[in-house]
Amino acid sequence: MKKQILFLPLIVVLLWSCGKKGPLVLEPQKLPQAVEKLELRQVGREVELSWTYPARLSDGKTPLLPPQVRSVTIYHLAKPFAPDTFPKRSELLAKPMAAELGSRPDGTTTYAVSFADKLLQDKEHAFAVAYTLGRTRSALSAVQKFTTRMPPQEIRDLKISREGKVVVLSWTRPQVDSVNRPLPALAGYRIYRRVVPAVPAGTPAAAPPPAAKVRGAAFEIVNAKTVRGEYYEDSDTGVDGEYEYRVSSLLDERIESAPSTIVKTAIQDSFAPDVPVNLVAFSAKDHVFLTWEAVRDRDLDHYVVYRRLDSEEDFKVLEASVGENFFRDRQAVRGKPYVYAVAAVDRKGNESEASQPAPIKFE
Repeated sequence: MKKQILFLPLIVVLLWSCGKKGPLVLEPQKLPQAVEKLELRQVGREVELSWTYPARLSDGKTPLLPPQVRSVTIYHLAKPFAPDTFPKRSELLAKPMAAELGSRPDGTTTYAVSFADKLLQDKEHAFAVAYTLGRTRSALSAVQKFTTRMPPQEIRDLKISREGKVVVLSWTRPQVDSVNRPLPALAGYRIYRRVVPAVPAGTPAAAPPPAAKVRGAAFEIVNAKTVRGEYYEDSDTGVDGEYEYRVSSLLDERIESAPSTIVKTAIQDSFAPDVPVNLVAFSAKDHVFLTWEAVRDRDLDHYVVYRRLDSEEDFKVLEASVGENFFRDRQAVRGKPYVYAVAAVDRKGNESEASQPAPIKFE
């Protein structure tokens, strides 16, 4: 009898479990994750924060689109703190709406915060960022620290001139910082540029000019390496329009002065690239091989290769579009004397004069 009583609950459990479909599986949550690559730099009396939003929500599948972000919350602390105490000790510094945020061509989001002089001189700051997606707030980003310094006085005598298609900038080294104290050694300069393209001829009057869209665009850094002297040449002028420039001096790579005054010039590119030099011709096994020194114009598009027989006066186009600074003439006939020349062409179709001729007898 006791055995029957013991088996009865077991039978009930087995019968109940037969109708069960298995454990309940919940859909993964779709939550905004913390921003990535939070970086800091100082521009004049402002600290600029930049970051990128994660590509996907916490489920790993749903894409996060930056236009969906409603606002950003920036937290700040200017006092020493122990690890993991930042969330409790920090203060709300700013809460900009999405429309107040800046952006760079690479998709990085930016926001700048001004500081009083007393908070700049050799002062360590800590920052973290969170954002609101719909009604949901993201996790706090990693905390980034940054030591500010009194910036150099902005450059006030920036000058601009032209040498053909090259824009030339020059200025005087600042001698004091932003509160007129002697300035320490500079690390160099950073060049910024903004191009407002010209309205193409024949554009209907009713159509909005392209410049209206570009005028609000941000200045972009044009120098790949830090400029050491008070002089810069910009040869990347292949787009017709108005070129605007400004320059900042650097204490280091993350601290720069406020922008200089803006200078500008209108450019209509009618200037040909430099003439190719050092053209040399070699006889190869089944072709004539040509090589020359690459033209350094930034708006270079291609080269044109010319050829004539030694007995002829006029060159003819052998190849109208060569992308590299070499060419193989597989049409050459062995035993015949040839003369070659090369010209450079920019993106607007301006063609240079032909190079010095290179004669060869294809043996």
